[in-house]
Amino acid sequence: MTAFPPRQRAFEALFRPRSVAIVGASATPFKQGNVAIKYLIAGGYAGAVYPVNPSGGEIEGLRAWPSILDIPGEVDCALFVIPAGATIAAVRQCAEKGVRAIIVGSNGFAEQGTDEGRARQRDLEDIARRHGILLLGPNTNGVWNASANFSLGYNTSHGDPMIPGPVSIAAHSGALFNSIAPALAEFGARLSKFVPVGNEADVDMLDVLEFFIGDDETRVIGLLMEGVRDGARLRDLARRARAAGKPVVALKLGRSEAGAGAALAHSSRLAGSARAYDALLRDSGVLRVRSIEALAGACALLAGGLPSRGGANNDLVCVSTTGGGAELLADHAADFRLALAGAADGSWDGEAARLIATFTGAGLVRNPVDGGNLGDWTRLEQLFKTLEGEGRSGPVLFFAHMLPQERRDLAVAEMLLRRRERTGAPLVCVAPGGMRDSVKAFYAARKAPVFRDTGACFAALRCYYDALEFSAPDDAPPRLDAERAAQARALLDAAAGADILTEIDSAEILRAAGVPIVESAVARTPGEAREALRAAGGPVVLKGVAPGVAHKNDAGLVVTSIASADAMDRAHAAIERALAALGAPRDACSLVAQKMLPSRVEFIAGVTHEPPLGHFLVFGLGGLLAEALDEVLLISMPASATAISAILEKSRIGALTRRLDAGAASPFSARRAIVDALLALQALTLEFPELVRSIDVNPLIVGADHCTAVDALIELRAERPET
Repeated sequence: MTAFPPRQRAFEALFRPRSVAIVGASATPFKQGNVAIKYLIAGGYAGAVYPVNPSGGEIEGLRAWPSILDIPGEVDCALFVIPAGATIAAVRQCAEKGVRAIIVGSNGFAEQGTDEGRARQRDLEDIARRHGILLLGPNTNGVWNASANFSLGYNTSHGDPMIPGPVSIAAHSGALFNSIAPALAEFGARLSKFVPVGNEADVDMLDVLEFFIGDDETRVIGLLMEGVRDGARLRDLARRARAAGKPVVALKLGRSEAGAGAALAHSSRLAGSARAYDALLRDSGVLRVRSIEALAGACALLAGGLPSRGGANNDLVCVSTTGGGAELLADHAADFRLALAGAADGSWDGEAARLIATFTGAGLVRNPVDGGNLGDWTRLEQLFKTLEGEGRSGPVLFFAHMLPQERRDLAVAEMLLRRRERTGAPLVCVAPGGMRDSVKAFYAARKAPVFRDTGACFAALRCYYDALEFSAPDDAPPRLDAERAAQARALLDAAAGADILTEIDSAEILRAAGVPIVESAVARTPGEAREALRAAGGPVVLKGVAPGVAHKNDAGLVVTSIASADAMDRAHAAIERALAALGAPRDACSLVAQKMLPSRVEFIAGVTHEPPLGHFLVFGLGGLLAEALDEVLLISMPASATAISAILEKSRIGALTRRLDAGAASPFSARRAIVDALLALQALTLEFPELVRSIDVNPLIVGADHCTAVDALIELRAERPET
C-alpha cells in the first residue's frame, strides 16, 4: 500500500472506516437518514453502524443513540443528514467525540450565497481545522468505495451492487453519480470510488485527486469539475499521476462564458475561464471530454492500459457493417485528428494489398473496411493477421448495425476480440441503432466498450491517443537574465501607482525583456511629428496616448499611412481634438510616431492572469480580427519552447504560421520568431508574477524578415505587493 502523508492517511477514515455514525438517522422509509443506513447495510459494510436520532429507539434493526456523545465505542466517520441550522453544534460534538472524518450532506451553506450560509461554512472550516478533522462537504451526498463494500450516502446509485472496478471519480456534482456509474457499467467498467466534494469547506477536489494517485485500487481517475483552487497544484498532481501510470480524464462543467467582456485588455477578454481551464488541463496532460458518455467511455477504454509502443503501430483500423457507417467513421476520424492506418485515401499497400487482390467477388476494401465488400466476413481475420504482420496493430473501431442473424454478430465480435488478444490494442464499438442484448452483453463481459453516440466514441478514442502522445517537455523555459530583470524592475518601479501603463512605458518594459518592438518617437508638437516622419524615411503611424485608454482605435487616437508633412499636420490636429474630447489632462497625454512596417499577417500576443489558475500566454489573429474572429490560443505557464511549438503545430492558427515559412528563401522563420516573442513575454511575467496581470501586444506584425510588436499595453495586478 502506498505510504501517504498524514493528511492523506486521514482519508482512510473516509474510505475505510471501522465504524460509522449516521447523524439524523430516521425510521421513516425514503428519508435520507433511512436510505443511507439501508444502502450501507445492503452494500455489505462490515464495520459498526450507529444511527443517531434524539428519540433513540431502533432503526433498521440497529440501536439508535440520542447523541453521538452517547455512542460507547469510537467513531471513525459520521454522515450528517440534518438541517444546516443544527449541523454546527453536532459537528462540535463530533470533535469532542474524536470523530476522524465527517460528511456533511446538508445544504444551506455558502452555496446559497447568503451571509448566514457563508458564516455557517466558515464555522465548519474552523472546527475542522482546529480539531484536525477531515470534512467532506457540505452540500454533498456521501462516499462510495466498492473496494471496501462501503456505500455511505443516499443517491440512488449508492444502492447499486458493490462490484469493484479500476475507475475512481471526484465530482463537483454528486447527482451525476446516477449518470456516470450506469454508463461505466454499460461499457464493462466499474467504479472503485466516487467522491462528490460539495462546497469544499475542507476537502477539495485536488485533495481527492492526490489520494487517488496513491491509491493502489485506482488505475484511472475521472474528474467532474466546476473549478479548482490552485492551478499550479493541479499541474503538479497531473505530473505525479502520469508518473504513477494513472490517466486523468476531466469533464469541465460550466464552460459557457460570462463576464469576460468587462476586461480592459484584449488578452483577458479573449481568455475567459472556460478557455483557460481547457488550456491548463491540456498543458497538464489531463484528458478532456465534453459529455458523461465520453467520460465514462474514456475511463473504460483507459482502464485497459496503454501500450508502451508508439508510432504507426497505433494508427486506427476501422471496420463497419455498412458502407455509410464506414464513411461516418472516416469523417469523424478526420474531425478528431485520428490517423487511419494505410494511405491517405484509405487504400492498403504491401502484403495487405496483395491479400485483398485474392478476395474473389470482393468490392473495394479500404480503411475503413466495409465488411459487406469483403464478400465473406471470415476474410476479416485474414486481413487483420496480415496487417499485424506488417506492424499495423493499433486500435480497432467497429461500427455495428444488427446483422441478419445473431450468430453472425457474435462471430464478428469473436474475430474482433481475438485481434485484441493478439495485439493488446483496444477494441471500441459504436452502434447508433443499438445491439441485440446478448451481443452487447458479450462485449461488456469482455470489457469492450459499446457506444451509442459516435461523437462520444471518438472523444474517448481521442483521449486514448492524447494519453499516448503526451509527454512533458524536457527543456526548461528561459528566464530573464540579471541585467534584463534589473532594467525591467527599474521601469516597473518608475511606473508605480498606475494600474494600466502607457504605451510608451509598456514598450520600454517589453523591450527590456527582449520582446521585439518598434521604436517610437515622441511627437508633442507638429514640428516634432514632421521630424519623426522625416527620420523614419517612410510612412508612419501617429498615436495619441491618454491615461486609462486601452484601445486607442476606438477613441480616434490612431492615424495610419502618414506619408507627407501636410498629412502629418492634419493627423496631429485630429488626434489633439480626440484627446481634448476625452477630457484627460493634457500634460498626462502624449503623441507618438512609429514607422509603418510591411506586414504579411498581424497577430495578437500577450499574457493574461486567471485566478486561481495562474498566468497564460495568449496568441491569436491580431488587429481588428482579434475579437471579431476569436481565433486564439491559450498556453498555461510555465511553458517550454518545445511545448509552445507543439501547441502551435496542432492548431488552426499554427497552420497559418506554417504557410508563412513555406518556400521562404531567407533564414528568417516566422514560427521561431513568434515562439521567441512568446518566450520573452513569459520570461517577464515569470520574473514579476505578483505584478503582471495582463500584457497586450496587438498587433504583432510578421513580415518577410521580421516579427515586431507595434502596440503594447501592460496592466498591473491590483493586489500587487509594495515595492
